[in-house]
Amino acid sequence: RAEEKLKEANKHLGEQFGEIKILQDYLHEQATRDPLTGLYNRLYLYTTMERELARAKRENSPISVMMIDIDLFKDLNDTHGHQAGDEVLKALGRLLRSSVRQGDIACRYGGEEFIIIMPGVDEADAERRAEAIRHDFNNLCINHGGAELFSAISMGVAFYPQHGNDMNEIVKAADAALYEAKRAGRNRVHI
Repeated sequence: RAEEKLKEANKHLGEQFGEIKILQDYLHEQATRDPLTGLYNRLYLYTTMERELARAKRENSPISVMMIDIDLFKDLNDTHGHQAGDEVLKALGRLLRSSVRQGDIACRYGGEEFIIIMPGVDEADAERRAEAIRHDFNNLCINHGGAELFSAISMGVAFYPQHGNDMNEIVKAADAALYEAKRAGRNRVHI
C-alpha cells in the first residue's frame, strides 16, 4: 500500500512539474514578446543587443540596426479607429517576422516604432533589405471593417561600429536617421 501511495504521489508530482514548466514558458514568452505583434519587446531588445555587441566586438563583425516608424499613424487611428491601427501594427509585425533572417532580432520598440537588429549585415545589404521591407509594406492592403487600408513606413539605419560602440549610441543614430527620412518626405529609408 505504501508503495502504491508513493507511486501515486510521484505521478502527481510529475504532473505538477509539467504544469509549472508550461507556466514558466508562458511567463517567459509574456516577458519577452509584444502581445499584439508577436515580435520581441524592448526589454528583450536591450538584453539581446548587449550580447550581440559583445559578439561583434570579439569577432570584429558589423551590426546593422533599422528603426522603423509607421507614417501618419495617429491620423490612421483618428480616421479609422484604434482597432484599425492595431491591424496595421499586426500586419507590419507579420511582415517583419517573414522578412528577417533566423539570426536577426525584430522588436516592437514602442507605439508604432520597431527595431531590427541584423548581426553580420553590412551597409549595402542593410540598405537593400530596408528598401525591400519598405516596398513590401507599401504594397500591403489591410482589410478592416470593409475598408482597405494602406500605409507607409519611414526607416533609419545605423551601423556598429561606424555610428556607435554601445546600444544607446547606435539606436540614437538610427533614430536620427529615421527622423531625417521623415523630414525628407516620409516613406523612405535614410542611412
